[in-house]
Amino acid sequence: MGPVGVRRNAFVTVASAAVILIIVGAAYEMERGASPEAAASPAPGAHQESTAIGALGRIEPESEIINIGTGTVDRLETLAVHRGDAVKKDEVLGRLQGYVAQVAERDRIAAELDEARAQLATETTLDLARIDDATIKLRMAVEVAPLKIEAQARTVDGLKGRIAADKDILGSLAQLSQQNITSRRSYDEEQGVVVQKEAALAAALAQLDELRRQTDLDQHENEIQVRLAKATLERAKAGIPVASLVSQLALAEERVHDATITAPIDGTILNVMAHPGELVGGDRPIVTMGDTSRMRAVAEVYETDIGRVRLGQGASVTSRALEHPLTGKVVEIGRLIFKNDVLNVDPAARADARVVEVRIELDDPARVAALTNLTVDVRINAGEAPVAAVGSAEAAAE
Repeated sequence: MGPVGVRRNAFVTVASAAVILIIVGAAYEMERGASPEAAASPAPGAHQESTAIGALGRIEPESEIINIGTGTVDRLETLAVHRGDAVKKDEVLGRLQGYVAQVAERDRIAAELDEARAQLATETTLDLARIDDATIKLRMAVEVAPLKIEAQARTVDGLKGRIAADKDILGSLAQLSQQNITSRRSYDEEQGVVVQKEAALAAALAQLDELRRQTDLDQHENEIQVRLAKATLERAKAGIPVASLVSQLALAEERVHDATITAPIDGTILNVMAHPGELVGGDRPIVTMGDTSRMRAVAEVYETDIGRVRLGQGASVTSRALEHPLTGKVVEIGRLIFKNDVLNVDPAARADARVVEVRIELDDPARVAALTNLTVDVRINAGEAPVAAVGSAEAAAE
């Protein structure tokens, strides 16, 4: 074979190999298919020509998933709920091992508080009676004693007046006696009356002085008794530890509450993470729950697409677990950019995408009430006119 024939055979061989490579590549692309993320949304930074934004997402309660645990490290004594149970706010879900001891301590402090209050009431009644008694005596010293003093002073004034009159009579009798008009005996008798009345006046003056002194002493003493009774009452209040027992009881109540696991909202128990006998506390939840009466979809939208998402836009939610798509609208756009949480099963899909959470209110949330954390495909009808995007640097800073 000549050189021309050799070159012709080589060309045919190369062309055949190229055709085979093209066919294999096309078959690989058809078999692999485009990922839902790539089909729904172009690569970051590409020109947006589609009016819809596609994203992966999940179904969750509007209340979000609540992890219920305890800050106290203890063993779980009882758990009264199971997966799927409906519970009301403040309903007891379980108790820790230290619950019984904490209840006993609370009851002991409550009993001491009752005794202290009863003792304080008794002391208060007694001391108030003492205060009233001392107050009455003080009023007597202030109001009644002056009346006695005034009456005694009038007695003294009366005696002084009668003595003055008797002395005048005595002077007249003395003159008549010197003129022998009256007998000496009359003069002596009148003089005896004057002396007697002067003695009575001296006694009345002494009694008046005593009343004045006694009134001052009684007033001072009763003022002291009032202050003493009030001080005794304050000492009783300070000596009976009612306030400290009230604080101790509040602390004991808080410890009983800490040993009791209660539901923070009305909702459904989604999962049980611990069982009686296990050590709980810290970051480990005991149960998870949520209000499944209102469910929503959370779409993880690429940061390059978030600028076209706005409140009120319509959305559709699909999944192999749903017989028909769900519809809804955008009610909240996140302000924080982070790595995607819902991972695509396609090995060629991006595993480190930067996304923003967009929450969608569903028109028929009852259809997914039992499907918390279901992975779904979300399609948001974004429209052609883009809006201002959330800046990556600003969102990351928030």
